[in-house]
Amino acid sequence: MRAAIRNGISAVALALAGCAAHDPAMAPPSGVAQQITLAGKPLRYVAEAATLDLTDAQGVVRGHIFYVAYHVPGQGGRPVTFLWNGGPGANSTLLHFEAFGPKRLEGGALVDNAQTLLADSDLVFVDPVGTGFSRPATAQDGLRFYSTLGDQSSITDFVQAWTQRHADARTPVYLIGESFGVWRAAGVAEALEKRGRPVAGVVLISGGIPVGPVLPKELVTALKLPGRAAAAQVHGRLPASLAGTSPSATADATRAWAEQVYAPALAHLGDLSAQQKAALAQDVAHHMGVDPSLVDRTSLTVSSRQFLNNLLPGRRLDTFDMRISTPLNPGAGQVDAEEPGAAVMVRYLRETLGYRTDLPYLGLEKDTDPGAKPVGEQWDYNSGDTSPAAFAAAIAVARAGEGPPGAEPWIRRAMEMDGKLRVFAAAGLYDSLNSCAANEILKAKLEPGLSARLSVNCYGGGHMMYRDAEARVRLSADLGRFITRQP
Repeated sequence: MRAAIRNGISAVALALAGCAAHDPAMAPPSGVAQQITLAGKPLRYVAEAATLDLTDAQGVVRGHIFYVAYHVPGQGGRPVTFLWNGGPGANSTLLHFEAFGPKRLEGGALVDNAQTLLADSDLVFVDPVGTGFSRPATAQDGLRFYSTLGDQSSITDFVQAWTQRHADARTPVYLIGESFGVWRAAGVAEALEKRGRPVAGVVLISGGIPVGPVLPKELVTALKLPGRAAAAQVHGRLPASLAGTSPSATADATRAWAEQVYAPALAHLGDLSAQQKAALAQDVAHHMGVDPSLVDRTSLTVSSRQFLNNLLPGRRLDTFDMRISTPLNPGAGQVDAEEPGAAVMVRYLRETLGYRTDLPYLGLEKDTDPGAKPVGEQWDYNSGDTSPAAFAAAIAVARAGEGPPGAEPWIRRAMEMDGKLRVFAAAGLYDSLNSCAANEILKAKLEPGLSARLSVNCYGGGHMMYRDAEARVRLSADLGRFITRQP
């Protein structure tokens, strides 16, 4: 494993004295007055696209973070919410232009977003270094940021500096992270609490809940079945005897079987006879609509990759939304389609918001920085065991489609430091990387003092559940109540 940054030391701090842009061609940032109609009433706001410089302890600039902030003037006491996606190496456009920003991409154009969170909070969409228009000062400086702990440290510095400039100590701060950005949100929350900057709430979307090993491994494995059963029903592959009145009802019934039968069996595999193992393998396969031969007869499991590749003949289920499928072996010469709406979104940043730059917006435009590898290929998951053996095991897990290694109980530690910190966790029923059922059972097994401040929510969508109109409306309303502390 790369040794870019160890033990959580990034040696990077934000310079509070200035926010100069790193691109000489860029004009000085200035706010752009805009307006949106929400619930029949006009809401005036100011949008700003700008960068903050990252400097080390000697004042040397090591990087730059680009952000887009939306502020409603004249309303004192409004919260401010910082939002980012994950990757590692993703910019913030999904949460910005598909979920919570005042403009949403629809049909190749940006339209007013009725589900924006701007009604309840000022918003700051953040592109970590190496994404969007954010850059390290030099290629070597990238090593300061392209790691789990270095990334958390730099974003913590950003949030602290931004709030010192644009808010006051009483401004409620919320953090929203999606996917790998959940780790960032949880780690930043802990770091801010340690620095004496309270966090009012943290929203964890499609990335689990980093509180440590609350659930036994066998239960976590078993609780992958409910989402798979729901997906199998959508595709007509679930046996009629197991199909419920709806995919969500099927997921609930499968959860009960997984919790009461499958997980205990996995915990005592050595006590099962060959006949019992064969019978259980049949049941496991039937509960996810696959052929029993796919079940590993030693572990009695089916990996995420195996399930996605084998539920439908000749087709592969989408990792992020198991309702979607594509040919397993696409035709020769087929190339990935350009991200829809990319030019529209980048034009909005450059022209409407006035961020004048010739830099490519990494993650959307086809061109990249010359000679630079994608951030994800340089990433150091340095928050866990970094021994060669642990790294090899982590790679094997990742290749099986089971997610990145090295989560720490960041959000648990933050909640233990601050008895007022609340957490909202969201997952999509059809996301192969997360489990609604696991989140719900984890909440039930947490200590009462933590469980009472944790809200878990399941939506009828995938990893990006807000791509479903019904789920987006519900998610936005739920988060609005969370931010404004309504029941």
